[in-house]
Amino acid sequence: MPPFPVFPLETPAMRPLQVTPVVHEGRQVLVFQDPAGILENPLAIVPDAILLVLLQHADGETDLGRLAEIAREQTDLIITADRIRSVVRELDESMLLLSERFLAKWQERRVEWDATPVRRSVVFDGSEPELLRESLDAEFERHVTGPGAPPTRLDLPSDNVRAVISPHIDYMRGGETYAWAYKAVRDHTKATTFVILGTLHRSAAHTFIATRKPYDTPWGLVEVNNDVLNDIAGAFEGELFEEEHLHGSEHTIELQVVYLKRMLGDRPFRIVPILVAPLDEYLYIDPPIEPAQDPEIASFTQAIRDVMRRHGDDVVLIAGVDLAHCGPEFGHPDANDEVVLDAVRREDLEAVRAVESVDATAFFESFRKTMNARNVCSIAPIYCALHAMRDEHQGKLLRYHQANSDDKTCMVSFASVAFTPKSRIILLS
Repeated sequence: MPPFPVFPLETPAMRPLQVTPVVHEGRQVLVFQDPAGILENPLAIVPDAILLVLLQHADGETDLGRLAEIAREQTDLIITADRIRSVVRELDESMLLLSERFLAKWQERRVEWDATPVRRSVVFDGSEPELLRESLDAEFERHVTGPGAPPTRLDLPSDNVRAVISPHIDYMRGGETYAWAYKAVRDHTKATTFVILGTLHRSAAHTFIATRKPYDTPWGLVEVNNDVLNDIAGAFEGELFEEEHLHGSEHTIELQVVYLKRMLGDRPFRIVPILVAPLDEYLYIDPPIEPAQDPEIASFTQAIRDVMRRHGDDVVLIAGVDLAHCGPEFGHPDANDEVVLDAVRREDLEAVRAVESVDATAFFESFRKTMNARNVCSIAPIYCALHAMRDEHQGKLLRYHQANSDDKTCMVSFASVAFTPKSRIILLS
């Protein structure tokens, strides 16, 4: 059974997509992005009255006649049910509805996933692998020699980093910040297994989603450590594999695996890839509760905690995460000028202080007062990593960065953080 309902076109329902108002060539458009990957590219539509009505009221229960009435009430235009039906069909052809057409496409993707023995790259085109490797080599060289590159030595204990936070933004904008995180991994761990918590940019039926399929990279396959994954699955009182096909369209773990493979070179390692779905709904619950009060989340973070204790230095936890997404491209009214950037930096660093203290509660509560107004996409994997490491680890911010577009319409912030056991943390002046 699919993890979503399907509705007839006579009572249409919009799919849960990311919809962003954008000004393009002087015109207001709505950009639809699909974290599920069915829409392979963003879709831009000039909004009209009917589309706006459907976005608000196409809930699977309201029929075309009533939708036409709502459109007439809101616009004073003569809009018929047939006109609504025509637009609904266009939206269905574009895969924007929870319909039989979308179900068929979703099932097709599931069949493709099940038939493929590896998790294929969705970020890097391997059709010319030698050229791709040469291009990536040049990119990685820039990361370690550019103005934001890490120093020759990091102020961290030798062989004692137990976890890192790394970005999942593209390498062009975030490469130097990746380099800080993965220098900590290369120079300050001896792990052979990396449990990678990736950000899932969509809702799902399950909060945690693992796969046993090896990840493909330009430098070859990276295998899954099924022994460690079995330890987690055995201790976790929830479902880990029912939606594993979502790994096929989500990039956040792939970007960590590729960086690991490039940075570690011939050093052997395996991964445990687990996507974490959003937890933002906990921000709106009244009276407030935090996610760890959910038995599923508590069980998962305890399973990760137990694996880290049992395997010691041989297992390192990685969270592939970004922070704020601000500006008109993300639905904010104001451009990302220095005033906006300073305000975002202050709020980001408040959250990062909780990360350094490994205080999952304080981290999560830092978003409640604004209801995550700055669109931090990775609250969930950061929170779960912190909860798994609580009381036993200390974090250290390595690098914080904001990547702002030239026209100041799109800014993403991100950071690298390394975690060591409290008993052996080095206190720096």
